[in-house]
This record gives sequence, structure tokens and C-alpha cells, in this order.
Amino acid sequence: MKKLFLLALISFTITLFYAFEKSDTETSNLVVERVTTIAPFPRGLDMIEGKLYVLCRGRVRGAGGVSAEIEDQAGTLYLVDPNIAEPYTKNEPSEAIMKNGKVFALPTAPPFNLWNRAANPPENDRFADRPYCSLRYHDATKSFYICAFSGIDKPKKPGASVFSKNLSDAVLRYDLRTQKWYEVERHNIEAGGNYPQNDPAYSKPPHGWLNGPDNCLTVGNYLYAVAKDNSVMIRYDLSKLTSDTEAGYPKSEWALGSDVYTKNSGMIKMYGHSALAVRDNYLYVASRTSSHIIRVKLNADGSMVLPYEAELVALFKPYDHATGESANITDMDFDSKGRLYLISAEPSRVFRFTPDPKNIYDATQPTAKPWCDLSLVTENPKMKSENVFVDVKDRVFVTSGDGYAYQKGAFGTVYRIVIPD
Repeated sequence: MKKLFLLALISFTITLFYAFEKSDTETSNLVVERVTTIAPFPRGLDMIEGKLYVLCRGRVRGAGGVSAEIEDQAGTLYLVDPNIAEPYTKNEPSEAIMKNGKVFALPTAPPFNLWNRAANPPENDRFADRPYCSLRYHDATKSFYICAFSGIDKPKKPGASVFSKNLSDAVLRYDLRTQKWYEVERHNIEAGGNYPQNDPAYSKPPHGWLNGPDNCLTVGNYLYAVAKDNSVMIRYDLSKLTSDTEAGYPKSEWALGSDVYTKNSGMIKMYGHSALAVRDNYLYVASRTSSHIIRVKLNADGSMVLPYEAELVALFKPYDHATGESANITDMDFDSKGRLYLISAEPSRVFRFTPDPKNIYDATQPTAKPWCDLSLVTENPKMKSENVFVDVKDRVFVTSGDGYAYQKGAFGTVYRIVIPD
């Protein structure tokens, strides 16, 4: 009996080992390509009718932060051809890659708080918006939505902080019908760190819900936005904007906080809300501090089922105060087969799995290997990527602020990861 048990155990172990080896082998033939290096610190991607749109965050602190001598293009939208690409090498990008793209829209003040170029040092500007992340297109309002985290990168100095946070965070939209930028949300700097600054039951918007807006996503005629610093998800009703471009601030309401009850794992503390994705009437929410990924049930119109129904689908490495490290999940997206792709920002790694609340994906285990480790491909252990986008052909696009990679002639790269036929 013991012998049979041992044989069964050995067989199971070999099968398990083979499964992991097979998974690794299947992804070992991935081809990593460069699509463009034209956008300084690309920090958001979306595609419309086969055309790729890229949001610029601006010059990175790894390259010295903002500078009056350089137009860093923070808030600029680029239009890029996603079909132009070349395999990644250590060589400089070709001219075709460096020139792949053209300016589609420029930031305007208002509604942007554009950096005061006379500020010396740069962090003296306490209002400047940095388009921190996320680019989402909503067809019903013909608008792009972005998160404008407020703050200034500072030049690197030994022992000194490298970022100065402001208190005027915003969510902005660019309307193709008027070719103008508008505010969706804005926090009043004079209200300090209290969120929301205005009681939504009695005061007109904007309410200042978001401290550190980190990502947004449109579902139906709703916009969901998450903030990492006060760990909230807010929902905005875009219905009026579908017919009236000048309808003003959309109605908004609190949707989720840090205390989340999950049907399959009980109460969890979810901190640093950071990434959003949608699939089959479920909204997926990831956090970059506690490194949970949950999903909540949606109604057919895109609103949340109430009382909310949440399930835990994945665990990643949470923030460690001693080392200052975590999985740092900043973005995620689904492919056509229902597989979820996540960016673990630094070093740059893409994980892929099919969410199943009955089998929680545990990336804290050593057997959970990344689908693609871009830091290994580029031989740059400090490579940083913060956005992932999957198109209808299941091509995976990844942004990187290559001020971190120090590639000659490039302060930002959009990569494409494909599996050859």
C-alpha cells in the first residue's frame, strides 16, 4: 500500500513539475518588439479602429525630472501605428520606430494645471498636474479619460526625496466632438488632505474624492476611477455627456473602500487601489499596496450589483515596509480568451492567468512565474513598466519610461509582445 502511495506521489510530483515546465516552455518563444519611442514616459494606452493612442506623463525623475530647458510633453496624446515594430535589441531604435507617431492632442490650461516653468526649484509649483496614468476611450461620449495625479518629479540626489506630492489631483477628459479638455473631477488644494472635500449629498461637484488617482475604466455609461493614496473607487455617471458636451461635472458616488468583504475569503483589507479591468459583467480591481485582486458583479448597464458581491481572485506580494518593495500592480487587461494580464511595475514583469475565485491565483508562491519578464529581455533589472493593453488580435502592448533604461535617444518606449504563429 505504501509502495502504491509513493508511486502515486512521485507520479503527481512529476506531472506537477512538467506542468510548470510546460507553461514556461510555451512562453519561452515570446517575441518582444519596440513599436515607438516618440512619447516621453508613455503612461496610458488605448486603441480605436486599429490606431494606438498613447498618453505622455512627461520627463521622468530618472532623467532629471521636469526642467525649463526641455518641453517634456506631459499630458500630450500621441497617435501611433501599432503595426510598425521591430524586435528588441540593445541597439538604438531604428528611425522608423523613433518617428512612429504624431501629436494628436495637446494639454491646455484650463483644465490642466500646467507646470509653471518659472518655478525654481520645480517643486515650488504646488498645483501642477502630471498625467499620472491611464488612457481610456469611451465611445458614447467620444472622449478620452485620464487620471491627472498632482505633483512634481525632482532631480535625483543622494538621500533626498524624488517626488513632491501636491493636493490638486484630477480626472480629465478630451472630447473628440469639441477637441477640448474638460474636468471630470478636481480636488481643491485649499481643502488639504481631507477627502471628499464637499459632501456630495448637499454640494455640487467636483467633490475631491480622489487622493492619488491611479487608474480609470469606462463600463456602459459609467466611469470607474481608483485612487491609491486613500484607497477608494468612485463611480461617475457619464449619461448627460453623451448628448451634451458641455454638461459639466458628472454625478459621482463612492463605490468601494479599503474594507472589502469577499464571498470566498471573508473580510480583507485592500490598500492602494490601482488597476481596473472588465470581463463578462465583472469589474476587476487590483491594489498595489496590499496586492489583492478582486472582482465585483456588475449589472447589465455597468453599475455595481448592490449590495456589492466581491470575490478574491489573486494574491501578489504585498508592500514590505522594511524593503519598500511590493508587486506594485499598476495596470491589467484581458485577452479574447479571458486571460488576465497584469503589470508588476519594477522590475518590469507581465503575469498572465485565468481568474477563478474557486482557485485563487497565488503569485506569492515561487512556482508563480511571470508570463514575460521584460527586465530579463532587456537585461535591465531596474526596468519599469506601468501599463499593459491587449488588442483584438491578442497582441500585448506595454509602456516603459526608458529614462529608467537609459536607451540612447529614447525617454519612453511602447513595447509589443507577440507569440509567433
